[in-house]
Amino acid sequence: MSWFKNLFSKSSARRSAANPAPAAAEPQENATVSAAASTAPVASAPAAVVAGLPKIAIITGSTRPGRVNDSVAAWVAAELAGRTDATFEVVDIADFNLPLLDEAYPAAYQNYQGDHTKAWSAKIAEFDGYVFVANEYNHTVSSALANALSYLNAEFNNKAAGIVSYGSMGGVRAAEHLRNLLAELQVAVVRNQVMFSLFTDFENFADFKPTEQNAGTLAPMIDQLIPWAQGFATIRTPQAAAV
Repeated sequence: MSWFKNLFSKSSARRSAANPAPAAAEPQENATVSAAASTAPVASAPAAVVAGLPKIAIITGSTRPGRVNDSVAAWVAAELAGRTDATFEVVDIADFNLPLLDEAYPAAYQNYQGDHTKAWSAKIAEFDGYVFVANEYNHTVSSALANALSYLNAEFNNKAAGIVSYGSMGGVRAAEHLRNLLAELQVAVVRNQVMFSLFTDFENFADFKPTEQNAGTLAPMIDQLIPWAQGFATIRTPQAAAV
């Protein structure tokens, strides 16, 4: 990331040249920025190591009024409630009221200014893995989910994820685009995927009633996700201990 930080530092230097400050104040300002970056919140010790079970978030992918996304997420949670090899929690991005990305610093700095960002960061850092409920919109992932992902970086690093998608074609295009976004955040997405069709798994395109065949693909995906989440937890443990 040194090249990235240098690039951002050059941008800051250009802004400083346009608005010069007293020479004596400049080192103090730089020290403050460096301190903020070095003391920013980082992902806590992996839940899989602390509690013995990986902790998995089921993250909604839409904030639209009248959405069906939350009902799909609730179904996923209900289906997984009986499992004893992990703990699961629905995390609704709508609860965090994230505006269009409004942080001045790149997410890699973790120099968060907004309370909404800090709350979102703290919640995401709790988990060892994720199940993203991704709806397809305009042949891609929803803008709400893409925006939420753009707020963070380190909180997602070296973790695992699975995707539950839906749309007119099963949400496959949204899922493939989401895989690219998650790869940049160093999230490993398992091969198995759950896909629901608006034509066969939703009554009147609104009430979620999955077919037995498509519903049956959830358990195999989770069977892949849990060991990956456990494996990546061992990678993060030395990093957490070194902080």
